[in-house]
Amino acid sequence: MQRTGLYYPYVHFRDAAWIKAAALYLPEMARVVPEGFRVSDPEHVRVLRDELGFVQDIDPADAVEAASRHLLRVVEERGEEMRNRFGVTVQQDVVDAEPSPPGARMRVGTGAHHARSPWGRPLAGLYPGEMSPELRRALFEAGLAARRERNSFTHGAPGVWLGMDPALAWVYKCALTAELAARTAFLPVTDQEAAHTAVDPWDTERMAAVLLGGAPAPAGTGDLAGRIGVLSVRCVLPAGLGGVPAEKIVALRKTYEPEFLAYTDAVARTAADLREELAGIRSPQALDTYVRQAVHREFDVELVKLRNAMNGVGLQTITTSVSTTFDTPTSAALLSGLIGTVGGTMAGSAAGIVAGVGATAVGILGGARGRRDAALAASPVSFLLRVENGLNPDTAVRRIGRALRRGAGAGG
Repeated sequence: MQRTGLYYPYVHFRDAAWIKAAALYLPEMARVVPEGFRVSDPEHVRVLRDELGFVQDIDPADAVEAASRHLLRVVEERGEEMRNRFGVTVQQDVVDAEPSPPGARMRVGTGAHHARSPWGRPLAGLYPGEMSPELRRALFEAGLAARRERNSFTHGAPGVWLGMDPALAWVYKCALTAELAARTAFLPVTDQEAAHTAVDPWDTERMAAVLLGGAPAPAGTGDLAGRIGVLSVRCVLPAGLGGVPAEKIVALRKTYEPEFLAYTDAVARTAADLREELAGIRSPQALDTYVRQAVHREFDVELVKLRNAMNGVGLQTITTSVSTTFDTPTSAALLSGLIGTVGGTMAGSAAGIVAGVGATAVGILGGARGRRDAALAASPVSFLLRVENGLNPDTAVRRIGRALRRGAGAGG
C-alpha cells in the first residue's frame, strides 16, 4: 500500500532539499495544522502543494484528546519531578526555540529577547489547538508552561502560544503524531535526523521514561518505508537538490506517474518484508544496517542492472551506430559538428548531420526505443532512472541522442 507521509514535529518544512526528495518517493505529504494556525509556505512548497497536490493539511483534533491524556497522567503522577526538570519562569514574551529531542541540539531563533527555563534554556512553543483544555490548564498550574504572545519561528503570525521546555514539547508532538498516524494510517516522516521515533505508540510510560528516566526513545520499525524511500532516491539526486526548481519535480511525477507508482509499491513491499523480519530488533544501529542492506539489494543493485540493460539501447546505441555507419573521419566530423550545434535549434549543419544519418538512425532509434521502453516497464526502479536523467545536468551524450531523436522524428 502506498502511504501518505505525515510530517512532524513541525508545521513548516525545514529543509528544501528534503521536501523535494520526499515528493519523489511519497505520493503525498500531510502535515499537522491545528484549526486557526496560519501557514506561511515558501515558493517551492507552494508549487508542490498547488501544482502537484503533494502537501495536504490535516487538523489533529481527533487525536488531541488521546495524546493529551497520556501527558496529563505524567504531570499528575510525577508533577514535582517534571517541574524540577522542565519548569518555566515568566520572563520575556518570545518563544525562541523549537521542539527538540532530549539531549539534542536545539534550533534557536535570532531574537534578542528569549523566554527561558530556570536553567537558561530557550522555550519552544506549541499552538493551543494541539492540546486539550485540561492539559493546558494542568501545565500552567504545574509551572510547566507559560503563555507567550510571539514566536520567532512563525513569521509574525499572531496568536497565543504555550511556551515550554523544548524536550517536553518534542515528546508531546511525537505523541500527537503517533495518535494521528494510528487514526489515518499515514506514515510519520521527518527531516530531523534525531526524531525518527514518532511511529510506535507514545503512552504514559514511554513519555515518563524518555522525559524523566533518561531512557532513549526506542527505535521503531514503523517508519521503514520513509527511510527506505529517502535512501533509495538519494543515490540518483543531484548534490544541489535544494536549488532544483520544484516545477521539475512536478513534471517528473506527472510525466512518469505509472513508473512512480510502481516504484512506491516496491518501497512499500520492501518495508513490509523488512518490518516483519526485524520485528524484535530495537537497536537503532542494527536497524540502520539492515535498512541500508535492503536498499542496496532491492534498489541500488536493481538500478545498476537497469543501467546495464539500457547499455546498447538508446543514447549509447545511437552514438555507437552513427560512428560505425560511416568511416572514421566522416563520423568524427559528424559528431564534432553535432556537439557544437546541439545547443541550438538543429538548423544548418545540425540538420544536415541528421539528414546524413537518414534511415539508418531512424531504424536504430526505433528498435532502441522499443527495447528501452521494455526494459523500463519491467523494472521497479525505472522511476529512479527517470529522476537521475531529469534532475542531473545534461551530458554531451544525452544532448547528442536527444538532438538525433528530434531530428529523426523518433520522439523523446
